Amino acid sequence: MDKYPWWNKTHCELADKIEEFVDKNIGRATEAAYKKEFPYDLMDKVLKDGWPATIIPEEYGGMGKEAGVTGCCIGMEGIARLGAIATSFATTMFGGCHQTVHFGNKEQKENWLPKFARGDIMGAVCITEPFIGSDAAHVETTAVKDGDEYILNGKKRFITNAGLADVYMIYAKTSDKPADIKGYKHLTGILVEKGTPGFSIEKINELIGWDGVRNGYLNFDDARVPAANVLAGEGMGWNIMISGLNFERTLGAIAGVSAIRECVRYAAFSMDRRVQFGQPTKEFQANQLKVADMVANWKILRLLAYYIAYQIDTGGMAPLGPFLESTAAKVFITEAMRKSALDCIQIMGGDGLTRFYPIEAILRDVKILEIGAGTNEVLRLLLYRQGLRIHASDFKAPWREMHPELQMPIPYMEVTPLPDGTEVDENTVLDVLADYWRINPGLHFSRDQLLARLRTDEEKLDEILMMLEEKELVKNYRDKKGVLALTRATYQGLKKAKPNEYYQYFPDWVDRSEFF
Repeated sequence: MDKYPWWNKTHCELADKIEEFVDKNIGRATEAAYKKEFPYDLMDKVLKDGWPATIIPEEYGGMGKEAGVTGCCIGMEGIARLGAIATSFATTMFGGCHQTVHFGNKEQKENWLPKFARGDIMGAVCITEPFIGSDAAHVETTAVKDGDEYILNGKKRFITNAGLADVYMIYAKTSDKPADIKGYKHLTGILVEKGTPGFSIEKINELIGWDGVRNGYLNFDDARVPAANVLAGEGMGWNIMISGLNFERTLGAIAGVSAIRECVRYAAFSMDRRVQFGQPTKEFQANQLKVADMVANWKILRLLAYYIAYQIDTGGMAPLGPFLESTAAKVFITEAMRKSALDCIQIMGGDGLTRFYPIEAILRDVKILEIGAGTNEVLRLLLYRQGLRIHASDFKAPWREMHPELQMPIPYMEVTPLPDGTEVDENTVLDVLADYWRINPGLHFSRDQLLARLRTDEEKLDEILMMLEEKELVKNYRDKKGVLALTRATYQGLKKAKPNEYYQYFPDWVDRSEFF
């Protein structure tokens, strides 16, 4: 396993230890996958070896800051080669363990974290419901306070570690108040133990991939859970959920990186030994280019995943956490994983289609990863919305003005206001819009930029724009709230503002005599 220069001694030792463990046990994991068994013996070794302790503070039996999320990712990258136990390990880490570390009170940490650190318990995260998937804010499972208990009713589905986990991180609705829903204060995170009366496993799913993994439905029928099991207080579930998803996507990303390396490993293995047309298939450039893409993705995306882990460990992304980074990593790494699996199968030919090699399983597994922890389509919408919001200043395009000599638009970072004393009336507004048309002919003018250019008050500008609109000299765009946000001159407005020659532009190398 490649080691990065910022890894400490603990990280490097973890990397060596996990790689040795995986190499020694990969045969047993493959045997279990063929039989669709869950390898309890291997899972017990992983838990007892202390891998969950990587993210747990030392005072609760963990490795503390010396390991952290980076250490957890190192463990995940290694055991991702072992199939079912990797999925169960990751689910335990973001299914109760992570949430208790970051949101648990002193009593909760003292109760749960030593058990996680010793490998005595496994966890599960429970968001998805029969009627709620990507729309996680609208879960229908309810938790009603009754004295020192909460009564849970509802169902969860597609829950990994269903039946295996000892602790289930449940997100339930605790308020129907519109203000709470609008402020995302209507959800609560609760740890529910197996054996709780009224809590049962309803169904185990047959999935496209994840051979041997237990994934199923949960049912809550007046299940009574101690109020002491609520993390961070009632109404804090959304914050806990987002933090957990950031961590989940990071671990999922590093698992995808590990899978890409497996694709390179088996593509190279096959190409070295498969002879066609009198030469090994590694001599065919088409195969070389496919492997080149795999290697490039592995190197770049592995660096991205560990950079996110590093930032979490050093607090470099507080208070929001690595929301955009982990979301982007999950999207691009899972899609690179799918492409790598397809390319590897193509290189291996018919062999790649058989279960004798692990690549077909990687291809089946990646379809789950592209849907789990937020579908890639929904995550792209989040990247669009939150990316533009969080990084609004980074993505702000400069103001452009016409250069008097070049007669070309030149970027400036600030709007240049009109000279002092300029009277703002309909003609002034049309002149500014005409100038803007020369610079950005297909775009509307922002009302805010127009205000800055004209140096007038909002009420007066809106009055002028509405009068111009009535005369069909401008077209105004109003946002969903009905607020005037954008405007542009119509053809009639452009004609009224300036003569046609004003709008003409011909580069020096154009011979005007060529035109009619």
